[in-house]
Amino acid sequence: MKPAGPDRRRLVLGGAALLAGADSPGSAVAQNAAIPVKESTMPPTPEYAVFTEFSPDSKPMKAGWNRRVFTDTDVRKGTAIQCDFATGIVTLAPGAYHITGLSMVAYNSGGEPPEMTTIRAPASAGYCRLRTVGPDAGVESTDLRALENGDPTVTCIGSRSSANLGPSLFDCFYETDRTARILLEHQSGTKPEQIYLRVFVQNS
Repeated sequence: MKPAGPDRRRLVLGGAALLAGADSPGSAVAQNAAIPVKESTMPPTPEYAVFTEFSPDSKPMKAGWNRRVFTDTDVRKGTAIQCDFATGIVTLAPGAYHITGLSMVAYNSGGEPPEMTTIRAPASAGYCRLRTVGPDAGVESTDLRALENGDPTVTCIGSRSSANLGPSLFDCFYETDRTARILLEHQSGTKPEQIYLRVFVQNS
């Protein structure tokens, strides 16, 4: 049976979490539109995945772009969306995707009471972005201009955020006719002092 067109999927990435689907902004569903209506009365088969970055340990930010590396699968159905927990790279099967999500960072001096983070004013500003990568994803650069946001590999740029737990939000559409590899990254400038991608403290 010849497919009528590319699969349609929706993908949601969020603050050390990734969600893929097609039902609502808070979910991600991959809808398979490959079977023509005349040839089958079966409804499209939804596929979805939710990946989250928890804090098994503290992870300070580096200067420049920092890759978000997810640690857990909240839920997943189907095989179209895969996540490598060692690299943070999400692999997508050919199709059309709606991708949305967030990324958040926090201050931590090490002297905070348990279950608390530091709030500062003024606070370091930054944002996240989503981009595609090749077989060799390489190492992030301390040069924020090493890969401009106008580069064709940059799929989406998040909203402005701060290290006071203010999230950077993004929403975009992405279509590919071949297997694609994407990653989410975040920057808080060239000197992100005491800013963390993950904060692990007692009881939290």
